Amino acid sequence: MKVIVVGAGTAGLAATHLLRREGADVEVLEAGNQAGGRLVGTRRDGYVLDLGAQFFFRFYDTTFRLCRELGLEGEVVPFPFKVGIWREGRWNALTAGLDPRFLWKDRRDLLRFRLFTPRGILQMSRILPVLFLRRHDLHFVDYRNMLDLDEESLAELTLRRGGEEALEYFFQPLASCLTLGEPEEIGAGYGLALAWYALHGLFTLRGGIGLLAEALVRECADRLSLSTPALRIVVEGGKVKGVETGKGFLAADAVICATTATKALELLPDLPQGMKGVLRKVRYSACCHVVFGFRRRMLPEGWYAAAIPRRAMSPVAGFTENSIKSPLYAPPGGGLVHCFTYGRYARELNSRPDDEVYDLLLEELRRFFPAAIERPLFREIYRWEEAVCLSPPGMLRAVKGMKETPAESIKGLHLAGEYLYMPSVEGALRSGLDAAETVLSSF
Repeated sequence: MKVIVVGAGTAGLAATHLLRREGADVEVLEAGNQAGGRLVGTRRDGYVLDLGAQFFFRFYDTTFRLCRELGLEGEVVPFPFKVGIWREGRWNALTAGLDPRFLWKDRRDLLRFRLFTPRGILQMSRILPVLFLRRHDLHFVDYRNMLDLDEESLAELTLRRGGEEALEYFFQPLASCLTLGEPEEIGAGYGLALAWYALHGLFTLRGGIGLLAEALVRECADRLSLSTPALRIVVEGGKVKGVETGKGFLAADAVICATTATKALELLPDLPQGMKGVLRKVRYSACCHVVFGFRRRMLPEGWYAAAIPRRAMSPVAGFTENSIKSPLYAPPGGGLVHCFTYGRYARELNSRPDDEVYDLLLEELRRFFPAAIERPLFREIYRWEEAVCLSPPGMLRAVKGMKETPAESIKGLHLAGEYLYMPSVEGALRSGLDAAETVLSSF
């Protein structure tokens, strides 16, 4: 049995890891010169840089199981999710989570929290019960019981059940920081699930998220072909035949297409129309992601994130101070600020020169944190044309229907990617393992 995995990102590496472990003849093709996808990280001058995924949520069962299998269990650590939200010239800080240790430590912030007017408090009191009443349905992998929440956008639900202030100063900053999109672009169920997961705390790997990618790459190194773009997945007579590459045709009994939905449509022109229709529903945000290293921390003590509502007219959805994640992320006292652009701003900045982007985002940092006047020790820029899957209204229901329609399937072809579940690292890893398990069971 010959299996080809197209794409050595999160889903593709997970699939290859399982297939290799079970003795399958598997090869993974990666168009770029580096594997890891959105799990990738790097190091510079004693600083650890997470370039894609920034954290794990507590309920990432598949992710943590994979960490255990790869010897990374001792690397998994929680970190406080203290966030400031900007409104009318001042920051309102709060520890976002249900961990009583962090809440007690920051109890003074709760007393000083003045983000909402009385009208806003009333609006939040109407929308938050929806979150708590539906909490058992808000699951990134098993989302069957919340498909009714997939019919409208997060913005529509918030305006209908809460109001404009709840949207603009809570759900919009939350959605934009976590997806780099707008609340109008994501389904209500996905948006509520993000909020519920965030309330339960954040986790990282002590030496950076990239450790997981590095471990997977080491496991799969003998099956990995870098700089080998797939040009087309060949399908004949309702059955997959192999993959056309720039180096020739590779025959295969099964192919796992572990790419974005956009790329899958390019590689699979012979897909049935129903499957094409589902993949066309998938949308991605963009991000021009800039990292600054400083001698000292730039955000207030104990803060991880600073969220900027869109009414502030900033190209930045938020800043994070990654030095707080673990002592290994930065030298003692050092600052590591990540700037995340979003929406139309990200697409515009992705086309502008590096120096222009650096200057603009450093000025934005100083706009909101005037103390950030020192010269950065270093700066890095990472451009993502497809950063995060947005899960627009109707996508989850359409994907579920596609999975349950074997009549339209192509024998030997398997899809993998974060869009097959609620978009997340957890969903991407789970989809890759699902595809590998299906391949193994069919031979």
